[in-house]
Amino acid sequence: MALASKTSPAQPSVLEPDAEPATSPKFRAALAKAQAGDPQAQNEVGISLAKGDGTPKSASEAVRWWTLAAEKGLADAQFNLALAYDQGRGVAQNAAQAAAFYEKAANQGNVAAMYNLAEILSSGHGVPLNLAQAAHYYETAAQKGHVKAMYGLALAYTRGAGVERDDAAAARWMQKAAEANNSRAQYLLAQMYAQGIGVPKDTAKAAHWLERAAKEGHGRAQYSYALHCQQGQGVPQNSGAAARWYREAANHNHTGAMCNLALMLLDGKGVAKDPAEAQRLFTRAAEMGDPKAQYNLGLLFLEGRDLTKNVPEAYYWLSVAARYGLPEAKKPLEQATKTLSSSERDGLDVRVAAFRPKGPEL
Repeated sequence: MALASKTSPAQPSVLEPDAEPATSPKFRAALAKAQAGDPQAQNEVGISLAKGDGTPKSASEAVRWWTLAAEKGLADAQFNLALAYDQGRGVAQNAAQAAAFYEKAANQGNVAAMYNLAEILSSGHGVPLNLAQAAHYYETAAQKGHVKAMYGLALAYTRGAGVERDDAAAARWMQKAAEANNSRAQYLLAQMYAQGIGVPKDTAKAAHWLERAAKEGHGRAQYSYALHCQQGQGVPQNSGAAARWYREAANHNHTGAMCNLALMLLDGKGVAKDPAEAQRLFTRAAEMGDPKAQYNLGLLFLEGRDLTKNVPEAYYWLSVAARYGLPEAKKPLEQATKTLSSSERDGLDVRVAAFRPKGPEL
């Protein structure tokens, strides 16, 4: 059998012109209308160029076509152009220009533009801060069913940002956003029920909304719901469920969940006893800068009951916890200090001084 040879493709003649970039019939038809001045077609051409749909991608050309359509008053093009300025795609980032085009689109009823404009006005990044105008656009968009705007409006009422503070109104809008599966709203609504802010205090409803947010993947809600399950607050006490939700929250880099799950693994409550996994969780949380995890890890190394005794590591982690201001670390640290030589302590102190929290694992 003959071996296949690796050959180079035939080179084009220098006399042959470069091939034109391939474009789809749909794009060519829209381009013809756009060139004739049709604003809808100009907007469509801009979208195709931005996505590389039926034509080679070109963000700057997309901006050129959206500008033509926006100048003719097309709200969708004004919104797309605003996004381009907002995100710096195909044009230099310019918050003031973004806000101007969002406003044009918003005033024609574009709900997404209302929300984005409210976000810019409430941040004051690149435009003058205007909380009253932001609240106005949040409310207008919320009334039209925009879920993130409902959440933004609820926050405005809780803070008195651009509107008079009104906890009852905040709770109403938070509930609307929560019912539309906004996990942040679900989490904050749970806090409102837990504390009786704008609604009657109700632990069962707090637990209900925490569970909803937890199932949507909200890390802090997963941690809080685990606490409710562990303590039997608003739901029947269930250590197994608590461990499961602590694990979910730990997977979202919640160090408190790592610590609580580690403690359960040491005790064997709701889960099989597993000191090795407990050590891994404490270490991960400690490395991320959680002082209680640092303290627990140091104490376990010092006592040598559930983990192998390691006084140098105990000294190291207790020193880091004390450095972060945890008062309970002082006494066991003194105990660890007594068993180490001055040279051992000096070496460990260098490690302590060099400690920097690790970022979350992605």
